[in-house]
Amino acid sequence: MINRRMFHAMGTEIELLVDADHAERSLDAAELEFHRLEALLSRFRDDSELSRLNRDGSIEPGRDLARVVELALEARDRTSGRFDPTVHNALVAAGYDRSFEQLPAEGETTPPPPAARGVWLRPGRIELEPGVQIDLGGIGKGYAAERAAELLALARPCL
Repeated sequence: MINRRMFHAMGTEIELLVDADHAERSLDAAELEFHRLEALLSRFRDDSELSRLNRDGSIEPGRDLARVVELALEARDRTSGRFDPTVHNALVAAGYDRSFEQLPAEGETTPPPPAARGVWLRPGRIELEPGVQIDLGGIGKGYAAERAAELLALARPCL
């Protein structure tokens, strides 16, 4: 039997599917994981670990923030900078300074300036060059989806 759960997290509608009877515990765990990671990785929450990093310029990260920043830097290297987590300031300059739900449906935006480069992932520490802030939106969502799938897969086939 396919069990389905839909909810809002990370600025989008999430749908979880698992092919198992009595999958409520697995669905609960996967949904909680999305919300937990959103609380850590959102640049729109002042109390998130990412917001603290962006505000303070340096942080002793938890395991998840360190992993997502590592993935983001690897993606920047693999794409020759086409993907760049330091696009935060460019996004804000272009008008994306709040979540999608709060943005106007239509309107003029300013072309974003080029992204910065200065992010250092050291053992037990992430450091940002002065003036650099990072955005982990898309890669954070992918990481959360992967974590949720790992939890759901403990029950049965899932999506």
